[in-house]
Amino acid sequence: MFDITLDPAKQLGAVRRLHGMNLAAPITSAGKCRKLTELLKKLEVPQTRMHDCPLNNPGKQIVDMHCIFPLEHLDADDPRNYFFGDTDDYFANTVGYGTEIYYRLGASIDHSGFARHTTPPSDPVKWANVAAHIIRHYTEGWNNGFHYNIKYWEIWNEAETELPILWKGTWKQFIEFYCTVTKILKKEFPHLLFGGPSMAKLNWREGAAVREFLAGVRDSGAPLDFFSYHQYSDKPEKIAESPRIARSLLDEYGFPKAEIHLTEWHYHCGWGSECGAQREKFLLSEMTGPDSAAYLASTLIRWQEEPINMGHYYTGSTGGGYALFDTLGEPYCGYHAFDFFNQTAKWTRIEAVSTEKNMPVLASSDGKTIRLLIAAFKCDQDDIRIRIMGRKLTPEQCRITMVDVDGVLRQITQEILTDGDTVRFEKASGSVTCFIEICPQQDS
Repeated sequence: MFDITLDPAKQLGAVRRLHGMNLAAPITSAGKCRKLTELLKKLEVPQTRMHDCPLNNPGKQIVDMHCIFPLEHLDADDPRNYFFGDTDDYFANTVGYGTEIYYRLGASIDHSGFARHTTPPSDPVKWANVAAHIIRHYTEGWNNGFHYNIKYWEIWNEAETELPILWKGTWKQFIEFYCTVTKILKKEFPHLLFGGPSMAKLNWREGAAVREFLAGVRDSGAPLDFFSYHQYSDKPEKIAESPRIARSLLDEYGFPKAEIHLTEWHYHCGWGSECGAQREKFLLSEMTGPDSAAYLASTLIRWQEEPINMGHYYTGSTGGGYALFDTLGEPYCGYHAFDFFNQTAKWTRIEAVSTEKNMPVLASSDGKTIRLLIAAFKCDQDDIRIRIMGRKLTPEQCRITMVDVDGVLRQITQEILTDGDTVRFEKASGSVTCFIEICPQQDS
């Protein structure tokens, strides 16, 4: 028996809305854009990170520095040398469904084999000037621009890996580049937040890389308003622990006020040493199935107690395993987990305790109805029993929706048992993500 206890009398404040995304609804197909826009609007995504946008919008010159300022030898102060059109369209649709933009300045990953735009900029000062014009266009109206509330500006992506598809330079070169450009940008825009380095792994080179970055930034006097990193894992306890590790490092190196952003995360079992077609097919299926949904919900629940300021799921758009939607725009299992979380996050959090470590729970209430999110990640077959202190329950009061172990979204209408202040139902062996509404008893 898995036991969960809720105490509606113990209010814990607002649920922390940490369900940011990477990528917005793509604009390459009007029909698909409308479909995804409505689905993403329903999730009330607090923030959308703009990274790898050209990959999700083929044929569009969008977001990346070289897409907006394609001829780097031209005058950076001349508005005629910028192409904002595609990005303007993309952003207008994105903010239209209620999310904030989080802008990654730099280049997307390049799998072409050429990686022409990941070479370290030859003139970091000019690069910073181009970035400043992009900032002015989207926040101050420069060059027929906009006045969007874009607070966060992230520098580059996964440069510490020193891979040509991401950064054709050394880690030392990137640290110097980061310090140069952020000092220029922060001086010009002191009200905005600049950070990075969007590390692939906190433990890269046994943790030496992150320490080198933090020491370099500190010693140069450059700003670090937020620290960003990535984590792909199949262990919920690890992704919950990593913000604590980041917080300890930031405090140690003199950045106690720096926010912590996990700007890429997703359920991932690992490629393995010999990743052939069968392994890749299995992984992509796992990344979009019921295990992924329960992992996603478990992470958002566990983060409620961790020193993290925002997470950005990779991705909130279409594609293969790294997506919320398939290529036709149909939701994968993870979409429903985000929906369950968002519905729970609308109300005041109340105390919820689970006896099973692999089954974290999150509950909220509007003072009458109770909402409960259960993330049963790879748990055995057994009954889930929920006790709600101070309530006498009937089956008719309980609405249960779940992403079941087979990946099907279903509502449970039968086999709901109540006894006094408890409600009980059975779960199968495997991963299940449940959303439960306990409604007030109707007067007879």
